[in-house]
Amino acid sequence: MKQSNRPQQLHNLPSSSEIDWSKYELKHYLHFDSPVHINHLKKHIQDPDWVSGHSFLPSIHFNIIFNKYVTISKDKKLSLSLRKEKKKKVRQIFYAAHKDRFIYKYYGDLLNQAYNNYVKDYGIDEVALAYRNNKSGKNNVDFTYEVFNFLFSQDQAIVISIDFTKFFDNINHVELKKNIKTVLGVDKLSNDWYKVYKNLTQFTFVHRSDIDKFLKDQYGVKLLKELLSTRNLTKIMKPREFREFKKKHLYKNKKPYGIPQGSGMSAVCSNVHLINFDKEIKDWAESKNSLYRRYCDDMILVIPTENIYPELLDNMKNDVYKIIHKYHSSGLKIQEEKTEIRIYSNEKIYNEVGKKSTLDYLGFVTDGHLVRLREKSLFKYFSRAYRKASSMRLVGLATKRKSPRKELYKIYTHLGFNYKNRGNFISYAYRAHEIMSKLTTKSLIRKQVKRHWGRIHQILEK
Repeated sequence: MKQSNRPQQLHNLPSSSEIDWSKYELKHYLHFDSPVHINHLKKHIQDPDWVSGHSFLPSIHFNIIFNKYVTISKDKKLSLSLRKEKKKKVRQIFYAAHKDRFIYKYYGDLLNQAYNNYVKDYGIDEVALAYRNNKSGKNNVDFTYEVFNFLFSQDQAIVISIDFTKFFDNINHVELKKNIKTVLGVDKLSNDWYKVYKNLTQFTFVHRSDIDKFLKDQYGVKLLKELLSTRNLTKIMKPREFREFKKKHLYKNKKPYGIPQGSGMSAVCSNVHLINFDKEIKDWAESKNSLYRRYCDDMILVIPTENIYPELLDNMKNDVYKIIHKYHSSGLKIQEEKTEIRIYSNEKIYNEVGKKSTLDYLGFVTDGHLVRLREKSLFKYFSRAYRKASSMRLVGLATKRKSPRKELYKIYTHLGFNYKNRGNFISYAYRAHEIMSKLTTKSLIRKQVKRHWGRIHQILEK
């Protein structure tokens, strides 16, 4: 028998009046369907029968490649032969068609609300930090402050920081489905929920490179550029062309694991996926009077202790590794090169072998005395700012006028404190300095961005 109850009624989830529809923004990216305003789709995505019968379009896939530098040691225990090695990190991105994006976001919002209720009931609401919609006004600054404040309030502590490798790529479909049902409080997913879950896990996609080739062959480079800049091309191809295109270029995720990073539902699923893991690690942490927090694939434990000796470090690490290993089939795999064991003692941070070190967490670094922004974050931001300033200077020289600066100031200086109603990196740094200054350590954050304004003007006025 076909189910027709709305998901929010069936699962006691929020009604549409509790959804923030202002966040369902119209976007003009090119896909297999045309951009659509949420007001034209709101009624449909709240209708389970419509969702159950909806035909999801393939996502478009591309890779983002990052250059990362990791410390390599031939002998980890003796800290011998330390060197920096360049590694490429590939992040696979899949972006959905316009209608599909709104469906994923709507069901993601419903699932997020159910997740919020579930984690409150089971005492793990404070554990997961990323992708939450009930942590309004909080960001990495607040989360890092909490961890550092707890650490610095101890006489001695062990810190275990672990990253999981290819987190979204390894999510087990069977475990995810079971946990979605648990969070929703149902024995079986309704037709609409199953349709969304199935398309999220058994997703189809095409490569962006194949689409780019099709468009260039169809329009030529010059006309294509003009059509895109004027938004006169609203979708990639006509239905007839799409049917032919799929025969050669359509791919499907046939593996029993992995969800696309980039959909509006993937983020909350990454938290739902780990409800049992979070409960087990939280119970272990509480037995040690410890703090446990997880930001997506990055978990940290701060374990107070009266005495620190090698056997204790090994025991703590092995306990945590044993729990993680239990969830190996669910997709949790430790990224050894980014796992850090740190010791906090006498207001200093040490590594496993007792050498002075630092703790790096969510973009902030501390040695026990000082807190600063991660250098890599500063370098990326300043590089972009200075490139922008250079281009503005060239525009000024070409037009023989004063360089246009309004956009530059908004995005890359303290004058953009309200940029897009949330500020920019400099305003973020100012807020971080203000909050981190409340710690027992000294904050260097304001000093790190102090010369930024002068440097921009040096470039503009060359």
